[in-house]
Amino acid sequence: MFGSYRRLFARPGVMGMTGLSLSVKLGPPTLSLALLLVVFDDTGSYAVAGLTLTGHALALALCAPLGGRLVDRFSPRKVLPPYLLVHAAAYTLVLLSIHLPVPAPLVVAAAAVLGATSPPAGAVIRGAWPRLVAPGSLNTAYALDNAINELMFIAGPVLVAGLLLVMPASAIIIVTGTVFLAAVAAVTMSRVVRTAAPGAPTGDGPSRGRLTRLVGPLAHRPTLILLFIAALGTFTFGSLRVAMVASATVLGSAGAAGIFAGLLSAGTLAAGLGYGGRHWSITGRRLLGILFAADCVLLFAGVFDVGYLWLAVVITAIGAVSGPRDTLIPVILTEHAPATARTEVFAWLNTFMWIGYGLGTAVAGQLTGPKDSGAAAFVTAGIVAAGGILVSALLPRATTAPDPAERSGESGEVLVEHAESRGRR
Repeated sequence: MFGSYRRLFARPGVMGMTGLSLSVKLGPPTLSLALLLVVFDDTGSYAVAGLTLTGHALALALCAPLGGRLVDRFSPRKVLPPYLLVHAAAYTLVLLSIHLPVPAPLVVAAAAVLGATSPPAGAVIRGAWPRLVAPGSLNTAYALDNAINELMFIAGPVLVAGLLLVMPASAIIIVTGTVFLAAVAAVTMSRVVRTAAPGAPTGDGPSRGRLTRLVGPLAHRPTLILLFIAALGTFTFGSLRVAMVASATVLGSAGAAGIFAGLLSAGTLAAGLGYGGRHWSITGRRLLGILFAADCVLLFAGVFDVGYLWLAVVITAIGAVSGPRDTLIPVILTEHAPATARTEVFAWLNTFMWIGYGLGTAVAGQLTGPKDSGAAAFVTAGIVAAGGILVSALLPRATTAPDPAERSGESGEVLVEHAESRGRR
């Protein structure tokens, strides 16, 4: 396992891209909590604070694919600098709307502008991995990428709690924004991003209709199937969040939901990194179907609220299934999606994942009463996971082949791994 990560970090540019990924992905969870605290302190209303976060998240999810398309069309070095300037101005607008006596809708609108102007740096980083590593190392690279994502959503709120001891929440927004903007600027100047060539306009051509050109890579059937699969995965995750809280409350300790959430994250991290640390004989759509099947069985097992220990084991196991699945999806996307639209595809991936998560929490929340256990939410998630098995079967085999240089790099890595294995014997 460790050999795969050692070889990954030995490749030029990987260490730097990992550091940039950490800085970029720490921004959203830190900003969300700080923004919630600032708006509540200023308005005294959780309703306004919640709407502010919703406006920011929706605008970010809906506008990110446009930024991804611009990056693919004109290259990151031409698109990200203007985004930086506009996004910096949007931060100023948010701070002014909070501290000036303006109506609540203007605060929500300012947060939406902040989300809409967010540079698609995360999608740029994800799209850069296939140019940094050989195809045989993509599992490892995306396992690392997903682990960073998971860690930052844990570390962000903890960081905010620590900073609140020495500064007000509004200052945390300034610090968060400064770090994020600096990280995006560093991404723009990194070698792998700076040398990325613009791609051909997605969907252009005399045989393409206007609608096809408008939807871009969503007109590519394998890409759309994979994005839908990603949404199914996050739907089950959203439902599970509701199930954990409801089950913990019925068992007599609502605070246990936090422990369950920690076990879920621990299982996701450990299994995701473990999956990325070795080569597997089963890959692609077949493995995706197996992981959804395991998820389905475990989610239905969660219906039986026989105690804390049972739920702890089930939830940890669900995390252990989710980690490899979350790593596998971007790898398959790299194989299937049009290479000229890779940044936009990864931006759409974030959008579909947030939509799935939002629908999962909303549906499970509607089906779960204040005194109910998490059974309805577990069943809902299990049914959706079963749908994931069926949808995974619709995927074709890989349609893109690595270039000869990548094949050479992959062969070298396999030889090194074989030599290390012989040496251990």
